[in-house]
Amino acid sequence: MRYAEFRDRLENALREVGLFVHDADRVETINLADTVRHWKVYISRSAPPSAEPFSVSAKISFRWTPFDAARSYTCEEDLYLQLVGRRQPPRTARRWTRVDLSLYANLPYGSTTSMPEPHVFAAWTTSIVEKAHAAFSEIEERKGHIVAVLGAHGDLQVEVRCKPDGIVSLKGVAISGFRIVRVPRVWDDPGRREAERDPHAELARLAETFEATLDEWTKSISALATWIRYSPPAPGAKPIEPWFEDEPEDDDDRGPETIH
Repeated sequence: MRYAEFRDRLENALREVGLFVHDADRVETINLADTVRHWKVYISRSAPPSAEPFSVSAKISFRWTPFDAARSYTCEEDLYLQLVGRRQPPRTARRWTRVDLSLYANLPYGSTTSMPEPHVFAAWTTSIVEKAHAAFSEIEERKGHIVAVLGAHGDLQVEVRCKPDGIVSLKGVAISGFRIVRVPRVWDDPGRREAERDPHAELARLAETFEATLDEWTKSISALATWIRYSPPAPGAKPIEPWFEDEPEDDDDRGPETIH
């Protein structure tokens, strides 16, 4: 399977589960130094649930190395001969491609809001990490030993703005993870060629996972906005009501609105 075929199959799998691929935002690049190809595209639901005032977005990406290209343009037997210098039944590692999903939620440009109270934000963050772990984390074991990490996620990233008076306000949050997809090898041996599994099932499962993860992320962002609006402040904290409030526009000020 070559780069273009993998890309097209992945995009088709995303569309089949109801995700909208933003063709205008697709980016495909090739590094001149090492010829590594990078592909990324933004996705969304056709009718996403509201998470106002946050704007939710998601990005899917993968990279295609020169070795991936070499293994797709010739069979494993010939590649083994070129690298090792002997033609014998080769034992080669299976092909893997890492597909990343990055989830974002940002307030409108130039807008911020007060940081949620710690007891609110801690509960929400714990929930996000648990959902990310369920969606991404996967390992392959053999005889009780870990032989491959098939998925993982990073920490929750928080974007803030610090004003000159030292007050920190929230601008957005993000989290990312990845899943590993097995790609069929090219064999000259008909038996091995038949045994290699077509990636359609794995790409379909990957797309379903990403679709469900995006939905859960949107629901969680909506819950965060609700908690920021209506949750009671921590004991001893000064209440701020409402937390999302647009400042009145000044006739001489045409800059972005501020939510606080």
